Amino acid sequence: MAAEAPQRRPLPARIALLTSGFGAFLVVSILLAAYIGTEHVPVAVIVDAARSYLSGAPVVHEPVLAKIFWNIRLPRVALGAAVGCALTVAGGSLQGLLMNPLADPYLIGVSSGAALGASAAIVLHVGHIAGGAGKAILAFGAGAGTMLVVLWLARSRGRVQRESFILAGVVVGSFLWALVTVVMTVAGQDLQTVVFWLMGNLRGQTDWTVVCVASLLVGVGCVALYAYARDLNLLALGEEQAQQLGVDTERLKIGVIVFSALVTAAAVSVSGIIGFVGLVIPHIARRLVGPDHRVLLPVAGLLGASFLVWADTLPRAINEMFPVGVLTAVLGAPFFFYLLKTRPRPT
Repeated sequence: MAAEAPQRRPLPARIALLTSGFGAFLVVSILLAAYIGTEHVPVAVIVDAARSYLSGAPVVHEPVLAKIFWNIRLPRVALGAAVGCALTVAGGSLQGLLMNPLADPYLIGVSSGAALGASAAIVLHVGHIAGGAGKAILAFGAGAGTMLVVLWLARSRGRVQRESFILAGVVVGSFLWALVTVVMTVAGQDLQTVVFWLMGNLRGQTDWTVVCVASLLVGVGCVALYAYARDLNLLALGEEQAQQLGVDTERLKIGVIVFSALVTAAAVSVSGIIGFVGLVIPHIARRLVGPDHRVLLPVAGLLGASFLVWADTLPRAINEMFPVGVLTAVLGAPFFFYLLKTRPRPT
């Protein structure tokens, strides 16, 4: 008698199990990453700092080391997790919407708009406004404005054409990068700051207010994108078939584009340009858990958050100045070449 095939876990149980596992790995990664650094912070100091900041009591042991952990390392690590999650969930959603494995958050031109906004803020010296969040605010606003322009260009006869959307994103992004180059030519002594920001880095992001606002925007956007997970699964059958199954495809397109752009703008506004995370990590997650977006998006988000935490932490332990965007490009490009060469071939 043939052995029975193992039964697949119900979807809610599978989602809970996978998110719990990857979520636990993310929490451990955040704690370890905050512990690692050129300055050794004993565990006793970390525990005392946590007790102090949560209860309002004064720090008893090594207040300087406690400040390094709580006010410098932990916000940087938390921001890295938020940025990694944002880029990965946006990338996975856009790949499902556009049915293009090369789609990523930077394809839609939002990053170019955010880069222009941040570069202009640096050169115009307005970063100090709004409690020091001027650069992030201007970058986010420019990124969101770019999204509206791309959507307007891609919309024809009341519909968003996916091919037109990709072309509009590329063209608008290229135009805005040209403007970024113009800003760099007149930056003068601010040129180094602009270039360092454009390379993508989390160094200096120690303001808990900025971290919390960016994380809130990312969280709301990712939850909104997850609400479209079932419709993205049906869209894989084809646009006409999805419409016959009750999917409002135009609403789906606009919703995924808008929320992907918003979480991307929120991430880029505080971290600069960190490439390949939103392109490669969704592919890794898809190989681990399959193409069902109801499972893929939360797993990819947690995996992307963990990846960026470690991508920022390991070089930070050696050199504080090393931009994380350079490392993700160095690691991401060869790995994506591997994915291209090993992907299943059509029969």
